[in-house]
Formats: sequence, structure tokens, C-alpha cells
Amino acid sequence: MKSAANITSISDLQAIIDVMPLPVFIKNTDHRIVLLNEAACEFFGHSREVMLGFSDFDLFPEEEVEVFHAADNRVFESGVLSENEEQVTDAKGRPRTVITRKRRVELDDAAYLVATITDVTAYREAEAHSHYLAFHDTLTGLPNRALLNERIDQALLRSGRTGERCALLYIDLDRFKEVNDTYGHQAGDALIQAFAERLTTIVRASDTVSRLGGDEFAVLLIDRGEDADVDLVCHRILEAGAEPFDIEGGRVFLSASVGVADAIDDLNSTEFQRRADVALYQAKREGRACYRRFTSVLDERIRHDRQIESDLRESLATESGLEVHYQPLFHTAGEKLAGMEALVRWRHPEFGLLQPEEFISIAEETGLIVPLGEWVLKQACTMMARWPDLVLAVNFSPVQMREDSLVDRILGILKQTGFEPSNLELELTESAVLDTDQIVREQLRRLRAEGIKIVLDDFGTGYSSLTHLQKLDVDKVKIDKSFVHDIVTNGESEAIVHAVTYLARVLGIPVTAEGVETKIQHDLLGIIGCSEMQGYFYSHPLSAEDTQRFLDDKSKWTRIA
Repeated sequence: MKSAANITSISDLQAIIDVMPLPVFIKNTDHRIVLLNEAACEFFGHSREVMLGFSDFDLFPEEEVEVFHAADNRVFESGVLSENEEQVTDAKGRPRTVITRKRRVELDDAAYLVATITDVTAYREAEAHSHYLAFHDTLTGLPNRALLNERIDQALLRSGRTGERCALLYIDLDRFKEVNDTYGHQAGDALIQAFAERLTTIVRASDTVSRLGGDEFAVLLIDRGEDADVDLVCHRILEAGAEPFDIEGGRVFLSASVGVADAIDDLNSTEFQRRADVALYQAKREGRACYRRFTSVLDERIRHDRQIESDLRESLATESGLEVHYQPLFHTAGEKLAGMEALVRWRHPEFGLLQPEEFISIAEETGLIVPLGEWVLKQACTMMARWPDLVLAVNFSPVQMREDSLVDRILGILKQTGFEPSNLELELTESAVLDTDQIVREQLRRLRAEGIKIVLDDFGTGYSSLTHLQKLDVDKVKIDKSFVHDIVTNGESEAIVHAVTYLARVLGIPVTAEGVETKIQHDLLGIIGCSEMQGYFYSHPLSAEDTQRFLDDKSKWTRIA
């Protein structure tokens, strides 16, 4: 075979392109094929003998040929390498998405165009499917919360400009848990699908029906001029919830509760949704199977939130009531203890032991998340500094990440407690990791430079996309527990976990599965390739005292599955 330096004629190229796996063909200035390899013959569905002398008109529809000729002529004229993504029709009449790369070459004192074809149809279809999954509920096919948020923003903008009234309905199926407990999750999924279909028949095409998760739905009603219009929809939703469901050969009777918020003020999306949520809570408090509009109940909710804020300030000032609990993380290989995740709890003097979801959002809204987060980090580092072989995972809020002194504060705590930066993992949601704010980007860069690991938490619940995963500077991914929960019964969830784990492995990123509750989940996740696991299957979160005893007893550092 001749070297590249000795190629002077077009015939010299045949031996070279024959060993190339991609379709390669060479055309003259008349747009006729003068050379091609076997891969090109397979793509176009003709033999080499038949295709030699072919023009684009022999291979593609006329409208496609006009585009190709224009692109080819530009390459002939400029001599510059051209790379384009194009839609073509293959030999079987199937539309294909391809990337073509074309360059002009001079051989035998004549100009030719060398072209390669890369078929990216499967990749683009997978990408489109991934995008679809990011904005749609996998069980019902309805828009999910992310897409609902976009449409709410659009509706509120129109309402502000034109005065067009819209309403947001939050819907919850009453006693749905009993169906799951009695008939199983598969029956529960069938019921959710049936109710979703009923909802879509009630509203207009311009409205949006969304599944928020579990048995929670939302309906965004557009251009509803009268309260009576909204009332009618609510009544129909109640009827749809009360109509029997045929499940597992029997009839199941449920009901629905509905909360209504009207966009009659200058609302933002967060407040709009909060009002609908408060109204739904009121409907459930008043006996369920009814709908309630947002009213003065909001004032009661605000007063409660203000009490939480005030009491949290007091607890932080006096360092009383707040506790850090710890949940073990285990390596899948060997079932060895990998580390602990720090989880804050609050023993409120009036409301008892509060979980994070009962006060963290208020802490974020008021800025108290910053001192609270520092307190948790200091307590956890002090606890875990004795075990240098274990990592410590700590949740961090996007609000904390926007504090320009965050890195210095974290490093100060690590130095004060003697905790190694390389053993610290900061768990951030997708919204924080994808934040384009320059301060946040710089914080992440500095943290990683210090050896601190960045973990993408709850992957799949926000901007979830495999494309995003390729672009993010993270050291670990935690798959959201909702996918783990459904992995045995929902093929879509299993496929997503497979895809994320495979891509992460290709990128060299470890994957942790959280929310592992059963042995069958554990075994399947191990087969798929998750490198770490966490959940009730291993241990519930432990108090500081129980954590101390757990860590002191190294026989518990190995889990016998």
C-alpha cells in the first residue's frame, strides 16, 4: 500500500478507503461517483459496479439533491473542509440522520470531492428520547413538573400582558396508598394511568395536565374568564376520581382532592404553585373528595412558616434542638462500608422531630441555610475525622453555593476539625451543578481543586439528560431513589438506570444508588453496575450516638447481603 505522501492518482486511494469502516465515496466536479468503498455500497444498497458513475439523482430525492449539490459546490470552490448534519433517505427508504465530512482534493490534475458518512440516527433518537423523558412522566406520558413549570411561566407572562385569567389545580388521589398496599405497585400504576386518561378528556387542548409524581397531578387552565368555568372543571375532576377503577379483576373506589389557585395577582410561578398546594392541603384537611380555593388559609401557612423561621434562628443561635443523623454508604463490591451521609434533623419544642423537608425550604428562603449548613458540616466533620478511611457526604443547597466566601468557610471548618478534604463529598442537585452563575462555577472549580468531591444528587429529577452528564464536572452521580424504587417493576426506570450507569462508567464517574430497600433491588443494581448503594436495606439514618457505636464496631463495616 502506498503512503499518503505517494498518493498522486485517484486509483491510489482505493486500497486505503477499502479498509475504512465508514462509508467513503469520491465524486468529480460533475457530481458523479468515481470511487467508493464497501461500507458506502452497503449504505446505499448497490454494488460497486452499479454505483460507479452514479450521480446524487440516482440515490436521493430531487429536493435532497439540490441541497447536497449546493454544499458540494461550496467545498469545490473554497477547498475548506465541510462538516454538516443532514437528513437523507437510505437504500430501504428510511430517513436517516448523518454527519457528512467533505474535502476537495487534487489528483491527476483534476479536482475531486472526498466524502465520509457517519450515521448518527440512533444517537439522535436516543437524545430525543432522553429529552422527552426529561420533560414527561414515564408512566403516563404526561408533562412532568419541569414542563409544567415552563408552561406556568408562559401563562403568567400572558396574564400579565393581556389580563387573560388562568388557574392552577393541584390534584391528589385520596387513599391511593391503600391500593398499592392491597393490590401492589403494578395495580397502582394501572390506576394512575387510568386517572391520567380521564383528566386529559376533561380539559381543553390548550390546557396542561401534568403528573407531579406518585398520585399527584396538576392542571393548568388557560383563558378561564369566569370562576364558574374553573368550578365546572373541578366538579368533573371529582367525578373522575369517584368513578370506579377496574383493577385486578375488581372495582376500586377512590376519590380526588383538588386545590385551586387563581392568577389574579402579580404572581410568580413559585407563589402560584404554593397557593395551589396550600389549597389542596385545605381540601384534604376538610375531609377530602372536595376542592378548595386558596383563601386566608395562606395567611395561616405564612404564620406557621414565620414561626419556623424564628424558632430556627433561635436554635442556631443557641445550638439547641438541631441534630445530625448519619446513613451508611456501602461499596457494592465486597459490601464494605464506604462512608456516611450527614442528614440534619430538628427536634422542635412544639412540633417534635422535624425532617429536612419540613424546614429546609424555609431556611433557603430566609438565608438561614448558610449558618445551618456550616453547623451541619462542622458537626459531621468532627464526628468523622476519627475514621480517615471513610468518606463523608454532606448535602449543600444552591443558596449556599452562591455565597462568595463559601470555599474559605469550608476549608476553615476542615482545618479546624482535622478532616481531610479528599474525604469530603458535597452533594448538590442538578440545578446547582448546572447553575451558570459565575460565582457558583468558580466555587465548584475551587472546591475540586482542593480535593473535595462534587456529587450530582437526585439525578433524573431536574434537568435530567445524558447530554448534561457528559458536560458536567462531577466526581460521582447519585441516581434518584424514585428510579431505584421502580426499577424492578418499571422497565423504563431500569432502562434509565442502565443508561446512566453505562455512560457514567464510560466517563469514569462512579454511580451511587440511593433508596435501596429490598434485596432484589440490591441485586439488580449490582448487576447493572452501581458502584455504591445506600438505603434502608443497609441501614436507616442513625443518631450521632448510634453512629458512634456503629463505627466503633468494625464488624458492621461489612454487610452480608
